[in-house]
Amino acid sequence: MNIKALALSSLIAAGSIFAGTQVAKSTECVYGEGYQLCMESIGYNNWNISVRNNYTTEKMTVQCYGKEVESWNSRGGFSQEEAQYVADYFCAL
Repeated sequence: MNIKALALSSLIAAGSIFAGTQVAKSTECVYGEGYQLCMESIGYNNWNISVRNNYTTEKMTVQCYGKEVESWNSRGGFSQEEAQYVADYFCAL
C-alpha cells in the first residue's frame, strides 16, 4: 500500500473522530491494518499529527485556516508531496 493510500484511509477513518468536534481534550488515535494515526489539538487550529505504519513514521504540526492549510511542518519518512497531501486532507475534514 503506498503512502498516499495509507494516509487517505487513515484520515477518512479519523474524520469520524472529530466530526462536530472543535477542540480535542487529548490525543485521539485511529488504528487500522498496519497503521496508526494520532492527532492532538494544541489550540488555535493547530494540530499535532503522527502516522506510523510498517514503512515509516511521520510527525507533523498542521495549522488550519478554516478548511485550508495555513502552514505545516513535518519530520519523518514522508516526501514533501506526501506530507502536503496529508496536511491538505486533514484540514479539509
